[in-house]
Amino acid sequence: MENWDSVTAPDLPRGWVASNPDPGDGVLWATTTAMSESAPNNAYIREQDGISDKVLDRTGVSVISASATLSFRNNFNMKMSGGTFCGGFVLEVSAPNIGGGHFLDIRDPQVGGSFVSGGYNVLIDCPNSLLNGRMAWSGDSNGYIDTVINLGPNLVGQTVTFRFRMVSDEAVATRGVHIDNLVFTGASCP
Repeated sequence: MENWDSVTAPDLPRGWVASNPDPGDGVLWATTTAMSESAPNNAYIREQDGISDKVLDRTGVSVISASATLSFRNNFNMKMSGGTFCGGFVLEVSAPNIGGGHFLDIRDPQVGGSFVSGGYNVLIDCPNSLLNGRMAWSGDSNGYIDTVINLGPNLVGQTVTFRFRMVSDEAVATRGVHIDNLVFTGASCP
């Protein structure tokens, strides 16, 4: 289980790496004590005012079962712009034997993952968005929701990286994304 409580905010635990492919305001994913599902910490990224692409990677996850799952608590509030969702966040995975190791959406047929509960809730429909045409989490979850994902059989026997990716647009900044109480079953982390 990863509840981000083994570190002092804003540090990330070992195995977690934050980066900004499009840096925007330069703020990275970090831990915070604000709005945790289980005190003291959760992982958090604020949605900025302006275009950005910010990622939080969990490296070195060995998937050992075809019935492996990932579950976490998920709390988001991201702005709708003129009736259109331009910003949102997704879960991607990089596996050495799938798609040349490129990051693909967890639901991509090559990956084979599927949501049991708490899946993506909107279509990003904004030509300037890096997530345009993709399903994502966006809008307001009105507090924490449960997300459970079957990882599927395609990842079995591989050591993979999971990526939470938050993309913002040119609209006004909002609260952003909080993730807490993340649990892998049928997979191990170093």
